[in-house]
Amino acid sequence: MIWYTIMPLELMFPQEATAEDQGQPVTVLYNNIPLLVEQVSPMEYKVVRVISTDPAHFMDDSCGPGQILSMNSFVNQ
Repeated sequence: MIWYTIMPLELMFPQEATAEDQGQPVTVLYNNIPLLVEQVSPMEYKVVRVISTDPAHFMDDSCGPGQILSMNSFVNQ
């Protein structure tokens, strides 16, 4: 089987998290918008990428790439 995708291999075939994987991007939901985020502090995450097929989600300034979000504002998938 051949997969044509822009997604990194680590997202296509996730492995079990280990202690040295801290800072690896994770997928979360923020206001029903799927996001790829990475942890920058124990309670804050930085948006790396918007993972959505809805064009309106890309226009939402509150969750654009580079924004810092609180851990309490989203649901981990």
